[in-house]
Amino acid sequence: MAVRLIAIDLDGTLLHDDMTISNYSRQVIKKAQSQGYEIVVATGRMWDSAKAKADTLQLGNVPLICYTGAWIMMSETGEPVRQEGLSPDLASAILLESKKRGWNATSFMDDVIYMDRPNGTEKKYQKYRSKKPVYLGENFYHPEKLVTRIVFADPSLEKRMAIRQVVEDKFSGLVDVVFPGDDFVDVHKKGVNKGAAVRFLCDQKGISPDEVMAFGNTENDVPLLRMAGLSYAVSNADEVAKKAARALCPSNEEDGVAKTIEDMLCGGKPVV
Repeated sequence: MAVRLIAIDLDGTLLHDDMTISNYSRQVIKKAQSQGYEIVVATGRMWDSAKAKADTLQLGNVPLICYTGAWIMMSETGEPVRQEGLSPDLASAILLESKKRGWNATSFMDDVIYMDRPNGTEKKYQKYRSKKPVYLGENFYHPEKLVTRIVFADPSLEKRMAIRQVVEDKFSGLVDVVFPGDDFVDVHKKGVNKGAAVRFLCDQKGISPDEVMAFGNTENDVPLLRMAGLSYAVSNADEVAKKAARALCPSNEEDGVAKTIEDMLCGGKPVV
């Protein structure tokens, strides 16, 4: 079945390591759109940060998936298509557990970053974000509105594994937990992921999963890579993404996404 929609992750997939998108990639993606392919950026980034990168592709007012599928927004107008999140009570329970255990926690509400107080991680992770955190003190642990996601950060894989285990054990059936790359542990409402968000858009447009081409590099791309009829992990991807994808393509530094798309546009066999 022919491809109709192309879903592309940003960090570590389309973006180079210096957080830029090459002119070559922009040209190829724009060419694909001009030939009738639906282009969807599907990222774990917050809305403002995702929009800043998507704008450089000059695709017009198209759906933009951010927060690993929790939000779908129109890229130019900012009109919400779908917004999911953790209930205030559930988010509070998770945050209070993190306080008890001394974890570095961050929450996102209405595209604003919140922390209880400075913890020294802000500068390191600013490259992924468009805003600086707002510090709430004790109020941080008692949100009064929907929390888009909660993120824990620790450079130790052992500690990240322990955080994940506790959250999954204590809140089983209510949340999904993934390692999206770098030092992060992401916590979302159960069922929120990039694959579900792309499927939602496909249902609106009458596109089947078999007509989706997808690209990713970490665990938060796995549902998308498994759902798509044609899916690629870049060669620099985590092993879990490589196992989920149907094929591999060159790395983000080699513009593997664009090379694979261009090969398809030229009528050749996509790079495997």
